[in-house]
Amino acid sequence: MRHQARSYALQALFQADLLQSKAMKHADRFFDQLDTSQETKSFARELVEGTLKHRKYLDRYLRQNLENWKLSRLSTTVRNILRLGTYELFNHPETSHSVVINEAIELCKDFVDDTSHGITNRVLQKVFDQISKERESKII
Repeated sequence: MRHQARSYALQALFQADLLQSKAMKHADRFFDQLDTSQETKSFARELVEGTLKHRKYLDRYLRQNLENWKLSRLSTTVRNILRLGTYELFNHPETSHSVVINEAIELCKDFVDDTSHGITNRVLQKVFDQISKERESKII
């Protein structure tokens, strides 16, 4: 269920990027057309809404953790996979970071090519390490 929701969320984020829109109405139209459970749609919608709402914040983390790459040079799909993964790392700490990263890698394999999963793995691991360090410093 969650893998399918992430897949739908990625497709909605791709559409939002192409339309240059942060409006949920486009995603909602897409979700309304899907023949899937309400639970899957709800999780996908939450991922899209959160990613769109916090995109500037997420992109800042991605830029800090991309080595020798610019966010704008990445394909639209890879960029949105990274945003989606970063959003989930921040907002779903109950989900193991390795699950989030592996799901992002699977989305790369499903939607892009075999070479994009390497950068996705490296960047999301660095983002997770940064988030963990920041959370740790707030506790102490």
